[in-house]
Amino acid sequence: MKRLHIDLAPLSARRQLYRSHPLARCIALAALVACVLAGMRAHKLFGRLDALEREQEHIASRAAQAARSRANVASRPIDAKQGAAVNAAVARLNLPWDDILDAVEAATPAKVALLSITPDAGRALLRIEAEGSNSDEMIGYLKALEQQPLFERVDLVRHELAKDHMDGVIRFQIEAQWRRSAS
Repeated sequence: MKRLHIDLAPLSARRQLYRSHPLARCIALAALVACVLAGMRAHKLFGRLDALEREQEHIASRAAQAARSRANVASRPIDAKQGAAVNAAVARLNLPWDDILDAVEAATPAKVALLSITPDAGRALLRIEAEGSNSDEMIGYLKALEQQPLFERVDLVRHELAKDHMDGVIRFQIEAQWRRSAS
């Protein structure tokens, strides 16, 4: 004889839970946990998205403020004195330092000591202070500087005999004008 399943209990969630297969209950529980985890992850991502939108609005407002301030700066006229100072600084920074120092280094003999090198960008002039043990070294240095293709004019401005300890040392100052095409 065939078994007949008679259930007279009223229809409810508890009855459905009791009648469902245990594997189906486990799958339903796993699906519920997965939905909860997905909801929590979505909530976290939406929060991050809101934070990024606030940050984007903040950056956009700062960019607009910077554009307004740049417009204000650009509209103000530059003082002539300030413009001349900026142009002088730019000219000084744009000196052909590599070429100048290479030319000076190539012309300087071992027995001549360089004390200072001072550029005058406006006149394309280089003031060199050096010292040597005798006048032949000084004149040899002048001739070596004149041989450098970078310099178009080399002049001895001043020289003096300085007594250091027992030896006499000749200190001299040279002005060398470099070719503007190199700058």
